[in-house]
Amino acid sequence: MYVAVTRARRRLYLSHAQSRMLHGQVRYNIPSRFLDEIPETLLKRLNARPAAKFPQPGVSPSHAPLQSSKAPWRIGQGVRHAKFGQGVILAYEGGSDARVQVNFRDAGTKWLALEYAKLEPL
Repeated sequence: MYVAVTRARRRLYLSHAQSRMLHGQVRYNIPSRFLDEIPETLLKRLNARPAAKFPQPGVSPSHAPLQSSKAPWRIGQGVRHAKFGQGVILAYEGGSDARVQVNFRDAGTKWLALEYAKLEPL
């Protein structure tokens, strides 16, 4: 990214994918932490139109798992943890031992038990 920023003459377009399909699984990404170093006055944020949704391999649409809108946590949601900082939820497993997989900016990907994690939604 450094080379792109330093060589741009008039305009620079930066983009990122919110999610990607990798080995048949959706992976949610967070923007590079280096984007936070660019002053907001120099940015013009654009939101792309939603991409086409494709069914997951091996899951028929009529039997696709639904995520309840009443669930306290959802995949793709931003969270904050006291030790690990900001992250994005990649996976959620409910039940008596509910846990989430979170991709933290500085600490990487971690599985956290919701009973102990004390996550704060963003």
